[in-house]
Amino acid sequence: MNKIISISIISLFLLVSILSAYPILYASSVSFSVTSQWLVSPPYVAPGEKLVPLQVTLIYHGSDNITNVQIIPIESSPYIVYPNDQQYSLSVMIPNQQYTFTFIGNITPNIPLGVYNFYLQIIYTLGNQVYTQTITVQIPIMGYVQLYSTSQVNGIVFPGEEDLPITLTIYNTGTTPALNVTLFLNSTYPLQFITKTVNIPLIQAGSFTSVQVIANVYNNATIGTYRIPLTALVYGSYHSLNTSITINSNQTVGGKILTPNILLGSGADQKGVPVTLNIIYNGPVPVESYDIQIFLPNGFTNETNGNIIYIEGGSLQPYQEFDISFNVNINNASLGSYLFPIKIVWNTIEGEGLLVSVVQYSTFTITLMGQPNLEIFVNPIVLYAGSVNNVTLIIRNVGTGNVYNLSLSISSQFSILNALPRIPILKQNQSIRIPIEIYVPPNAEGEPVQLVVTINYLNSLYQSSVYQQELGFYVSQLNAPSIPIIITLNPSIIQPGTFSSVNLILTNTLNTTLYNISIEISSPIYSNTSAYDISYLMPGKTYIIPLTLFSQVSGQYSISVLLTYYENNIQRQEQLSLPIYVMQLNTPVIPILINFNASTLLTGEIQYTTLIIYNTLNESLYNITISLSTQGQIYLNTTTITISLLRPLQKIVIPVEIYTDSSGIVTISATISYYQSGQQRETQEIVNTLAAGSVEIVITGVSSVPSVAVRGGIVSITATIYNFGTGPANGLTVTVFPPKGIEVIGENTYYVGNLGSDTSSTFTFAFRILNFTKAGTYIIPVEYTYTNDVGQVLHSYSNISLTVLNSSSVFNFSSFRHSNAFSNHIILYIILGIIIIIIIAIIVIFIRRRGGIE
Repeated sequence: MNKIISISIISLFLLVSILSAYPILYASSVSFSVTSQWLVSPPYVAPGEKLVPLQVTLIYHGSDNITNVQIIPIESSPYIVYPNDQQYSLSVMIPNQQYTFTFIGNITPNIPLGVYNFYLQIIYTLGNQVYTQTITVQIPIMGYVQLYSTSQVNGIVFPGEEDLPITLTIYNTGTTPALNVTLFLNSTYPLQFITKTVNIPLIQAGSFTSVQVIANVYNNATIGTYRIPLTALVYGSYHSLNTSITINSNQTVGGKILTPNILLGSGADQKGVPVTLNIIYNGPVPVESYDIQIFLPNGFTNETNGNIIYIEGGSLQPYQEFDISFNVNINNASLGSYLFPIKIVWNTIEGEGLLVSVVQYSTFTITLMGQPNLEIFVNPIVLYAGSVNNVTLIIRNVGTGNVYNLSLSISSQFSILNALPRIPILKQNQSIRIPIEIYVPPNAEGEPVQLVVTINYLNSLYQSSVYQQELGFYVSQLNAPSIPIIITLNPSIIQPGTFSSVNLILTNTLNTTLYNISIEISSPIYSNTSAYDISYLMPGKTYIIPLTLFSQVSGQYSISVLLTYYENNIQRQEQLSLPIYVMQLNTPVIPILINFNASTLLTGEIQYTTLIIYNTLNESLYNITISLSTQGQIYLNTTTITISLLRPLQKIVIPVEIYTDSSGIVTISATISYYQSGQQRETQEIVNTLAAGSVEIVITGVSSVPSVAVRGGIVSITATIYNFGTGPANGLTVTVFPPKGIEVIGENTYYVGNLGSDTSSTFTFAFRILNFTKAGTYIIPVEYTYTNDVGQVLHSYSNISLTVLNSSSVFNFSSFRHSNAFSNHIILYIILGIIIIIIIAIIVIFIRRRGGIE
């Protein structure tokens, strides 16, 4: 009897142990897989970098949803999050769902390159119990900065020279950009640096940055080449650099070209193009006279078709500036930069009245930018009342130079429904087609319409320019017969003081041919044509009459056109009046151009981007202070930028952080103070970029009816999608691309409509499994096409994982799976029941045997 009680107690203890172990077994089924990537370009980080964004992608593997999830980074080297309160909280995690988190942190300086561990602590609730797991995230720290330097001086360096400008070029041959580099200049024989330190904001990987420093040369320096040590501090580490300087003579006579880079708004086949060089004579003694020879490269000649230009000049004092001007013929030279060698002979008197000629060689560059010339065309020219008309605007650059940063605006009595794009560049002989939507009200039928298109742009010399052109339309009457001949003038805006070519365009709107067309033109301004005859004009065809117009005075004029023609042997007449505008264009120079180096910003999150600051002039600018002020709900971490020097045509890049919570145009005002030619100047500039709400479409549920058979089976799929972004997905369409063996019943595109932020919707497709389809798993790509809240057309993608069995199939999305916790519970209860039955059977057998023995 005691054995029976012992066995029973052991059995009950075994049962209780199994039941108590169930939560542990249940929790142990929870696991996570993790990947990471640096959100920088190039995707390398180096020891000592600060505020580096790390994106961690977490996939939860388990059988049931877990709730009250907290993701907390554990502070440890080499990646320490900053600020240290960064963590994420999720109300629920779904099995096999992918979650992405971004942390900002600093890399520990002076550590070896390699792959390190970054730890995350995950706290979650499962089955009314709280669990904690620590997962390891592998992060590669493989980037490095490698610097070396070179130096350059203009002319010959001699002992005792003061305030010698030296151009130091720092190269970064590493894999990561070098931010906030501090360059320490160590004075050593024969140089004493006046500039002690130089701060360089950025040196991109595989690139270089040049800075100018000032130094004095020791009086006792001898001729030779000397190695000068430099030290650079970047990311908390010191780098030793070396550069060299050559002392050539005890004294030198020479000068310097102050305009080494000249931009010309000229192109091929232009004669007598004026060029001016600005030169300074550096001394140290006066010169009696100078002789200059300029050697012309291929494609250029002088005014007598020779290849050398000769210039003579008189006396000069040390540090005296002077200009030389000459004309060149540009023959078959294409656009681009050309190097012009120059030889200068300085004739000086030294010692006992001895005339000494010192020869100096140098070079300067002429860059042919070409001259842009814009034309605007439109198609069609007939609009319909009471409807939205789709019109194509064609902008063509027929000049010899490129056009930059084009922004369009349209003035019209009718509504322009769509936003007009900004065009970064329009190259020579390039055209671009821009669709516009014009709503014409019903009461406008039968009336002529004018659209004034204004284009603000930077011409090939980076000067701000404006081009305007008026486009003529005709609104067709709703119930009245068409006007037989429609006449438009293209372009309808010209500049004063120039002979302008325009086209008089006739369009036959009838279904019959018109004959013996006579045109009489009356114009208050000069026109090279007053009468024109056309034998016939077929239905729907156009005829172009070229005109040359001229006016000295700007203003609006009206050109009268009288048409006489025959329609079905009946003579008819039309009298039309066409407006022509003569407008003066204003082209102010923007000395310092500021732009965002970023595509569309995303609202509701901090963007890490850069400002590009560009000197558009052919001379240096000094002591530049840029004050930035924002409008509306915009945060910018940098509001004041100070730059000591901008060389001619130099660009520098400034990293900034910007945040906005509203979509549309983000406007920043810039007040720029600078010194030019020793005078302080100030200018204002507006910096614009575009911000849009983010769109993140995630599949949160799916159902299929019925099961899928291998041969000839049909399944209907309904999926639930949710927009987790901050902006709407307007006009959302879903398109599927099934593989071979699976086909869509009906159209493969489903129109969802507008899917706002934090809203859900569904889409449904029916699929047929073909007879030859084998059992297995098939991936069906899904494409989402939509427009964001600023009118940009975007795409995102997902996949359908379709498993086909011999008799049925399971259909799910790769990012979603139904919970099977209930099934797991049933299986566990069955196992426990079987164990209990086995224990009872053992007890019964034992009792019977004992009874038989006794």
